Amino acid sequence: MTPQYLLHQKLAALFAAGMGISLVTTIAGTNLMTLLLLLVVPWAFLEFRKTEVVSKKEQEFFVLLLAICVWDVVANLVAGHTLKASSAALLHDMRTIGFILILWPVFSVGLVARSGLWSIIVVVVGLATVNLLLTLVGYLRPGTYFWSAAPHMYGQMLVGVLFLLAQILLVRPELGWRCVVPMLLLLASLFFASERRTGYLQFFAGLVVWVGLNYHRLKAFKNRRWLWGAALLVLLLVAASPIVQRRIAAVWFEIQQFIGQTDEQRTAKETAVGIRLQYYVSVWALITQSSWWTGVGTIDFPHKFWLINQSMGALDSKLFSNPHNEYLYILATKGVIGLSLYVAIFVQACRLAWNKKDELQRVSLLVFVFLFMLSITTNSMMIDMEEGHLTLMILLIFLAPKCLDLLGLAGLKSQTIQH
Repeated sequence: MTPQYLLHQKLAALFAAGMGISLVTTIAGTNLMTLLLLLVVPWAFLEFRKTEVVSKKEQEFFVLLLAICVWDVVANLVAGHTLKASSAALLHDMRTIGFILILWPVFSVGLVARSGLWSIIVVVVGLATVNLLLTLVGYLRPGTYFWSAAPHMYGQMLVGVLFLLAQILLVRPELGWRCVVPMLLLLASLFFASERRTGYLQFFAGLVVWVGLNYHRLKAFKNRRWLWGAALLVLLLVAASPIVQRRIAAVWFEIQQFIGQTDEQRTAKETAVGIRLQYYVSVWALITQSSWWTGVGTIDFPHKFWLINQSMGALDSKLFSNPHNEYLYILATKGVIGLSLYVAIFVQACRLAWNKKDELQRVSLLVFVFLFMLSITTNSMMIDMEEGHLTLMILLIFLAPKCLDLLGLAGLKSQTIQH
């Protein structure tokens, strides 16, 4: 029996699809779609109260989200700021966390979650394909993008969608080429048209996690030779990619360069790896000079982070506002307690995912969480809006609905039972 959806649920599904598209293309669109989703919250909340039962693990997840928001205010109060200033900072610092709480009833409807996820899949595969073709014909040089709003987490998104399609193929082998073709396009775009080294790392690390989560399924897979052959082909293609060779060689060169430089040279010379190493050195210096329990607070962090780097010879303050490591950023701004709460949120998300009966929903979220936790060792989520909104949407899509049913298997099972 086809479920009947209310008007506000259909509108929310449309807005969720729009947000999925906007995440990769336009910040203004992301803000607009978030606002539109917020407008349907009152109706979604009333329906949620009537039809949904919140489990104990979900309640614990909500408590952790609230706790880190409260601790953000406390950290700024301890730093000497007023309640008004600390509350204003909360709206900026914790908007991603807050949106998860507020939009949970909206995304608890399977239609909304599926619309958002399918839009992400389609737009990522579509943009990656066009970018690959434009690179192959020489219109773009490798590592550049034909749309100006290409997000920082472009490589991560390619890898995330790739493993999602791989999971779909594993669950529904009969889909065959409909999964294999976009997977090949994503792989080719990642290694031949993208210079996102984080994407390379996430692919190989994520592959280990994905294989581990699907070990029993892969062991029982009839055509395991095809899997080994595909894995070997991917390794050969990666090894043959001049972009990968150049970008990996640059990592080693930049590390060696950083080791041999003085503090003044490290802050003056901007390379992707070198500047991040300098961020880690300077943010750690700030952490050791502040309270281990509460940190310096988010209000004071930009100025104090800049002063540390200025003392090491930095001249351009614009380069030194983001440490590009979420763990160090949380530790510096919220202390050990804040970092413990932050990590606990994602541990609890994994616990919630583990109890999902939908295998695609369960495994995909665990892989996405791993990729996210890995990516924020070299990027930020709280400061960088694109990463933050992608994270909140992924968590909402996979956690809020009791059963995501992305492939419509639940409907097929119920029809089979009725017959």
